[in-house]
Amino acid sequence: MSLPRPFSCSKRLLSNARHMSRNISPPPLKRRRKQHSQDIAPTLTSRPITPLQDNQIRIFTWNINGIQPFLQRSIRSYFKSSKDSTSSATAIRTKAANLRQCLQRWGWPQVVCLQEIKIAPGDTKTQESVRAAVKALPDSLEPTYNAYFSLPRDKFNARGFGGQIYGVCMLVRSDQSLQRQQPSNAVAADWDLEGRVLVLRLNRPKLLIINIYAVNGTENPYKSPITGDVVGTRHTHKPAFHTRMRDMVATHEREGWKVVIAGDLNIARSPLDGFPGIRHGPAHLENRRDFEAKFMEPRSEGGLEMVDSFRHLHGEERKYTYRSPAVPWGASCDRVDLILLSSYVIQESGMLLEADILDEERERASSDHAPSYVTLDLGVDGN
Repeated sequence: MSLPRPFSCSKRLLSNARHMSRNISPPPLKRRRKQHSQDIAPTLTSRPITPLQDNQIRIFTWNINGIQPFLQRSIRSYFKSSKDSTSSATAIRTKAANLRQCLQRWGWPQVVCLQEIKIAPGDTKTQESVRAAVKALPDSLEPTYNAYFSLPRDKFNARGFGGQIYGVCMLVRSDQSLQRQQPSNAVAADWDLEGRVLVLRLNRPKLLIINIYAVNGTENPYKSPITGDVVGTRHTHKPAFHTRMRDMVATHEREGWKVVIAGDLNIARSPLDGFPGIRHGPAHLENRRDFEAKFMEPRSEGGLEMVDSFRHLHGEERKYTYRSPAVPWGASCDRVDLILLSSYVIQESGMLLEADILDEERERASSDHAPSYVTLDLGVDGN
């Protein structure tokens, strides 16, 4: 998400934020301002991540807000320069999170959907660094992964920051864990020019996993990808993105696929999903209604009748995936990272086993989003 929710005292908060360089995301614990409990959202302890069984698949989603901090340095960067006569060839490891540490903590999930990786389209070096970062060492018995990317190619709407904007990545286990499901390579949607959609197919059972970084509704202009002419705003483009997604899911469901949508949907569905509340501007209200109508309403009313996995298992529990860095920490939060399931998945009793949000500082790391996950039971032999 790129913009914080406005408050009635937004001018004062934004003014304070400009002068409080320490309010970074996430701020060090010792620098966080102590506030009255009613002014900040609580952080709930995550449920234990259970060991995976042979017939189970775990899917994570995380808006990583830039993948560079999670890539291991070259081995040469761990040694002091030999020019220092007082030093020996002592290895100095940097204290930083890396992708394999995350994967290990999460119990080696079979599929990880990352959003906002911020890799420029022509930057093959960083893509190779990601692939190397998720591979197991040659003699290791740990799981290993393949990495797939969809990067922006819209020259009018995905500019700025040297092309390091948007982009999604899927990490897929390449060991025996998924072989009986016969996975295909993850591929980009041909209609998506902004690096927002990746699709993975598992053929036993027919399970389609879609990694999404949905359009964030703002007043920024949206330009025709063909001519570059301004044709609306990001607010008005968002329903068109919803329609493309709905049609893609509906087509695959008609072909017998069960569908999992995992990603940053940039929608807080209800007052339960925002602290201290959700956005009520006209454009936000319209886009929320549009999302609910297309994805959550019954098929008889033109919707996909999908199931919000977290709400299905945990009812009205308040837990958030995004904490705005533009205001005091915890003062503005949303649950916008969702994992939606075809209702056909829920109809198969016991298929959805777990769903949770890891809203903890260690898990957020340098991002302003927290990871979420589901665990599904695929049945005996994946059938």
